[in-house]
Parts: sequence; C-alpha cells; structure tokens
Amino acid sequence: MCSIELSKPLPHLARLLVFSADTSGPVVVIEARTRSRVPAGCSGCGSQSDWAHSRYVRHLADAALGSRPVRIDLSVRRLYCENPSCLKVTFAEQVPGLTVRYQRRTPLLQHLVESVGVVLVGRGGPGCCAS
Repeated sequence: MCSIELSKPLPHLARLLVFSADTSGPVVVIEARTRSRVPAGCSGCGSQSDWAHSRYVRHLADAALGSRPVRIDLSVRRLYCENPSCLKVTFAEQVPGLTVRYQRRTPLLQHLVESVGVVLVGRGGPGCCAS
C-alpha cells in the first residue's frame, strides 16, 4: 500500500492517508482515508474512542486547484461510543479542518462560498436596473 504525500500543497490533508490523486478528468479526485488507530471524539459526549463499527466513503467538494474543481473521496470510520451514559451508540469520526458533520464541502471551500455571497449580497441580477 502506497501513500501519496500531498500535505505540503494541501495541508488540510496532512492527517490522512492519501492513496491516489486522479488528474485525468475535469475534476481532480483524491482518494484518502483516516488513520485506523487514532481515537476520535464522540459527537454526543466528547469521549475518545477507537472501537470501530464500520467505514464509509464521504464525497467532499474542496477548493479548486488552479481552475479545476477538487473532490475528496474520504473513507471515514463509524465508531462505537464507549461511554455507557452517552445517548449515542455510534458516531462518525470528523477530521479537524477537513470535515464538519453533515457538510459536503470542506471548511476551506465553505469559507470561499460564504465570502463570495457576502461580496455579492445586495447586487441585483442582470437586467434588474434596466428600464
């Protein structure tokens, strides 16, 4: 198994094992996974766990490289919460700086989208001021 080093040009991927970066199509597709032995915090109670339930792939849109969109296919773990008083039985691990619960965009791309929205707020569309 070979890992690709992308942490210098893409520092938000430093905590991951990157397996491939496909640049042959219109979208750059990066395949990565989280590290198996690293504990993650439960989203219900915050206690750390590394007791794995399963894995699944999240498809995250990331900021463009040059003019090409980037998609990260990220395999993350679903973990059991080891705290018996926690209401959550299982939870999905999050990667700080890369994933946010229920989001399909990285925080970097989300910030760019929000910044564009702030810049464009109040501007009318084409023909709004035409008489």
